[in-house]
Amino acid sequence: MKLVNILFLLFFTFIFSSCKREKVIEKEKVNNNNDIIKKEFKRSKYFDEDRIKDAKYAVKYKGDKASYAELELYYVYNDLKKEEIIPYTLIMVEKYHKYEYASTAFMNLLEFYTDAKFTYDGTYISLLPYLKNFKKLNLDQKNYLIYFLKTGVKNENLGCVRYLEILNREGIGISRNIKMADSLKKKVIQLEYKKHLRVKK
Repeated sequence: MKLVNILFLLFFTFIFSSCKREKVIEKEKVNNNNDIIKKEFKRSKYFDEDRIKDAKYAVKYKGDKASYAELELYYVYNDLKKEEIIPYTLIMVEKYHKYEYASTAFMNLLEFYTDAKFTYDGTYISLLPYLKNFKKLNLDQKNYLIYFLKTGVKNENLGCVRYLEILNREGIGISRNIKMADSLKKKVIQLEYKKHLRVKK
């Protein structure tokens, strides 16, 4: 009889501790879910519809840089809608002549046409796989993207100078032109000094 009581007590203790452990696990799951919901809520509150509409309006009718930066951040969090930023990038470059966005226009369109993902770790080599997607474009698309690069080069956009230099040096989607590439490389170095990205030895 004592053995039965002991076994019953052990069984009851086991069931009780299992239930308690399940409640702890369930509570942790709820807390984790609540944290996720809170983060999503904060993000959705920050990027509410009216705020984004205001940012789009300010870019469209004022060429406002802060509003454009807000749209860029919004589309980082909304990857499935990222192509929606393209007209606003074009507005900044074409309508308001903010040529610092010319390289962004090139990147937005290259990604739109080819699904290319921008990867850059500061080295020449890291840009090659990304820029090789330029070869996938048809002639009209290439000319359109080259237009933005040339516009950026004229207005000292470092990204545009760097991309055009690589396209010419490697002959990616265009005829190889080492003389042009060397000239653009000198411009890259000059701009890096000007923007304090390169230190004089």
